[in-house]
Amino acid sequence: MSKYFTKRQMEIGLVVLASIFFIALAFYSLYTLYLPTKEQRDQAALQLSTERDTLFALRKQLANKDPDKTFTSRPLQQKVPVIPLEDALLLQIEKAEVKSGSRVHGIVFSKEVPEFEDMPEEMQNVERVLMEVELVADTYDQVEMFIYEVEEMKRILNVESIQFKATAEKTEEEVATGPMELVISFNAFFRPDLINLQNEAPKIDAPPAALKEDPTTLNKMTGDENVE
Repeated sequence: MSKYFTKRQMEIGLVVLASIFFIALAFYSLYTLYLPTKEQRDQAALQLSTERDTLFALRKQLANKDPDKTFTSRPLQQKVPVIPLEDALLLQIEKAEVKSGSRVHGIVFSKEVPEFEDMPEEMQNVERVLMEVELVADTYDQVEMFIYEVEEMKRILNVESIQFKATAEKTEEEVATGPMELVISFNAFFRPDLINLQNEAPKIDAPPAALKEDPTTLNKMTGDENVE
């Protein structure tokens, strides 16, 4: 047997190495360039779609307004209040947590001015509350139920993004990877410029008081005391 490769064998070897290189380069490009860019584009398209839906809903409210008719702003403020009403949002998240069986580990509220395309002048003062909810769920059904319950509010609200945290890799079929950890971002809108309508803002439907006695209150003496 010859100790050296023939010219034909060397050419075949180079072709195989080149093929492996191009296949590796294709997979690298796919997972590091194409897929992340596609995910960002899809997320931007989803956000734009939800913002357009919100814009159309706000325009519809304005179109249905009768300028010659006296009315209260309460029905409109069920969808877009004039104050942030974070407490009402927090109560809805707690209800969604209970109904879905998931666990909320943290909530971060922030306010910002949204940027809509072709926004009419009368809607330029709309601001939004961004809620970032740290959620732990055992199944995707729990995540879906949680989002469904939050969006059951009459208030205009949409999901901006869902980010899953990395979990341990499952190496054996019988080994469980544990619960899912994710961050869900919600948008809710309000009109802070309509200060004169704040008295018509929706009231928070908080649970009633437990009617327990305050242990720090001193007992009051009733009747006359015998003084020696």
